[in-house]
Amino acid sequence: MTRLLKLTILTLSAFVFMNCSSNDDTNTQQEPTTVTDADGNVYQTIVIGNQTWMLENLKTTKYNDGTPLTEWVFGMDWGSLPNQEELYQWANTTDLNAIVNAELPFDYYGAMYNHFAIETGKLAPEGWRIPSEQDFIVLESYLNANGYSGNVATALKSDSGWSDFSGNGSDAIGFKGLPNGYIAAGGTATASESVCTWLTSDVASGPINSSTTRRWVQLFDGPTLFYSDTSITLGAAIRCIKNN
Repeated sequence: MTRLLKLTILTLSAFVFMNCSSNDDTNTQQEPTTVTDADGNVYQTIVIGNQTWMLENLKTTKYNDGTPLTEWVFGMDWGSLPNQEELYQWANTTDLNAIVNAELPFDYYGAMYNHFAIETGKLAPEGWRIPSEQDFIVLESYLNANGYSGNVATALKSDSGWSDFSGNGSDAIGFKGLPNGYIAAGGTATASESVCTWLTSDVASGPINSSTTRRWVQLFDGPTLFYSDTSITLGAAIRCIKNN
């Protein structure tokens, strides 16, 4: 074998090795990562543009310092502003319309939190946070620019489990937005199977009273995200985002 041929083979081998190593690195970076909350619940995550989101609604019943939250039970105040009690409860999973052909676990939709629990700033795991409205706007803008223009909500909704009135989504990016419903001011879990409600960290400025609102993001019966100013006496779910 000539010296020139040997050098050529060595060069090609090095090129193939470098490309395989590079591909391995890329695949490793793209593998799903997880995050664990104070209860030990493990969440898969997804990278969308420059953001990293949980793929489930938050389920923790403890703050990130290990302090337990109080679970709401019938007869307790949920949205009573003078009460100032931090509460959580589970969304309604009775599946009254028999949409899901299996018994749903109690935490299927995640936990639902009241205003006072959110305002502690200790619900999200360390390194994560409750998203702001702007975080959702960034997500929406990215999807609009990458093949889902005018259909962001449809792409984010799960492809099963929704009522006929609201309609299933396509779950095109695997975000698995479930119809968790919301918590009424009196504490009743309602509208599961029909609407997905996510809380943001944005609260209207001024004195806290029954007119104070928090910004919500919803998936409902249309193809686009719906933003609303909703009374802080109500409760809903949280989909956490990783700090940059």
